[in-house]
Amino acid sequence: MLPNIKNDLMYLLNILESIEKILLYSKDCTAAEEFYEMNDQLNFNASLNLFANIGENIGKLSDELKQAYCDVDWNRIKGFRNRIVHDYVNIDTFMVFDIIMNDLSSCLLRAD
Repeated sequence: MLPNIKNDLMYLLNILESIEKILLYSKDCTAAEEFYEMNDQLNFNASLNLFANIGENIGKLSDELKQAYCDVDWNRIKGFRNRIVHDYVNIDTFMVFDIIMNDLSSCLLRAD
């Protein structure tokens, strides 16, 4: 296996694991406020950490893989990571919940 392919696979598996955990942490929620307040914000904060992890791993993917999947907005995902890490107190809980409900499931379907 070529080094880039092996590394990309490792990073992609880590991304998928993070997505699955976020979906698990939010599975019983129907509203952003509910998700934010669940378990004294534990699930919300853990999910933000996992989103940051996703962004970190995307930054490590090879340019070849990113070019092969140029329809994925890699910069937007990485930008979300940067916002979480650098502007943590101003994170919009509704936006986070919307991403979880509308974008993450489709990422998993695409990965299959």
